[in-house]
Amino acid sequence: MKKKTAVILILAMMSCLLAGCKVGSFTEGNGDSVKALMILSTEDTYREMVAKEAQDIAKDRGMQLDLVIGDGTSDTQVKTIKDAVAKGYNVIICNPADAATALQLEIAAEDTPMVFFNSCPDERLLKKGQYVYVGSNEQDAGTFQAEYALDKLSGKDTLNVVIIEGENGHSATKGRTSAVKNVLKASGKKINYVFADYADWDKDKAKNLFDIVLKTGRTVDCIICNNDEMALGVIESCKSNKIDPSSFLILGVDATAGGCEAIENRDMGFTVCQSASGQGKACVDAAMALVEGQDLTKVEYAMDNGIYVYVPFEPVSAQNVTEYK
Repeated sequence: MKKKTAVILILAMMSCLLAGCKVGSFTEGNGDSVKALMILSTEDTYREMVAKEAQDIAKDRGMQLDLVIGDGTSDTQVKTIKDAVAKGYNVIICNPADAATALQLEIAAEDTPMVFFNSCPDERLLKKGQYVYVGSNEQDAGTFQAEYALDKLSGKDTLNVVIIEGENGHSATKGRTSAVKNVLKASGKKINYVFADYADWDKDKAKNLFDIVLKTGRTVDCIICNNDEMALGVIESCKSNKIDPSSFLILGVDATAGGCEAIENRDMGFTVCQSASGQGKACVDAAMALVEGQDLTKVEYAMDNGIYVYVPFEPVSAQNVTEYK
C-alpha cells in the first residue's frame, strides 16, 4: 500500500456507507456484460480495501462487480453462492470464512468459476481454469520478518521470541508463522519461544496477550506479529504498563497506516506491505481470465501452475516507510 493507502481506505468506508453495504446485503455494480460477485467473509478493513480496488478496476474493464459481506459462517457463504448461481453471475470472487470448507463452496457454485482470495484452500481443491487463488506468498512475509529480526539482533546468540498469531487455521497464520520459525531455526542461534498464542488479527486481543507476557517477567527480545493490528496491540500493552515499546523489537505485516506511523515513531521496527490495491486488481484480472477461458499464467504475478496469483510482499522499515504512507 503506497501513498494512496489512506485515500483507498477512506473511499472504501464511504463506499460501504453510501451504498448501504451491510452484512448479507448486495452492493450492486454498473450492469456491464460480465457479472461477478465478490464475497467477503466478514467486515474487515483490509479485505474491504481489496474489494474497493477491485470494484474500481472492474468498472474500467467492463465488468459488473457486486459485493456482499457475510456473517463469518460457511453456511451463509454457501447460501450466498447458490443465490449468485441462480442470479446468473459469470464468476465468483470469494474470501472463504473457512478455507477448509472450500469444497462445499465449489459444489454450491456448480459450474461457475471461482477466485478465492485472502484465505487459501488446500491446493488439491484448486483447478486450472475453474478454481484459483489470489493473494501473496505468506512464506515471504514470515521470511522478511525473521531476516529483519536476525539482522537487528545479530549480536545475540540466544533470542527470546514472542509470536502473536492471527486466526487459528488461516493460511496466512500458518504460512507466516512457519516461515518465521524455519528461518530462525536455520540461523543456528538458540531460539526460545517465550510465548505464542492466537489473537485473531485483533488489536485488543493482542494487547491482552502481551499483558500476560509482561506479568510473567520473562526476558523478551522480539515480538513477531502476524499483522500490524496485533503489533499495535502489543505497543498499547507496553505503553499501558509504562514500558517503552522501542525496548523490544516489534514486527508486523500489512503496512497499514497505523503500522507505518508506529515505525516512524520508533515504536515498531518493521512491517511487510501486503498490497490491497495489487490484490484487488489481481482478483479482477483472474476473474476475467476464467470467464474468457484464458490461461491464468497471462495474469501478472501468476504462478506457472495456473492456479495461484501471488502479488509480492514488500519489506517496510524506517528507511522506506514514507513510501507506504
